[in-house]
Amino acid sequence: MFVPPTESGSLVKNFAKKISNALNITFSDDLVKIKTTEPQKVFQSSIMKKDNVSGAFYFRNVCKIAGKNILLIDDIFDSGATIKEIGRYLTQNGAKKIAPLVIARTVGGDI
Repeated sequence: MFVPPTESGSLVKNFAKKISNALNITFSDDLVKIKTTEPQKVFQSSIMKKDNVSGAFYFRNVCKIAGKNILLIDDIFDSGATIKEIGRYLTQNGAKKIAPLVIARTVGGDI
């Protein structure tokens, strides 16, 4: 599955589809954003980044993730707040393992 975008349009979704086809794994677009978030790069602290994405995601038909290993694809890794928030949510809903894969890492982002 992929992280729903703030600004990148279909970039991450298209990349995730290609990865799922190449690895012959199930593609899911059931992870959705349920609140508006700002790009993480606009925030100066990890606390503000965490608050920005807190409670922002929802998985339609959550029974599909129980006991599953999940490859979570995102475009940019900055502080890790988005990946951590989604990982927390998926784990609470029964995901067995979550492996994050990011396309790029920001330079100078706080961890």
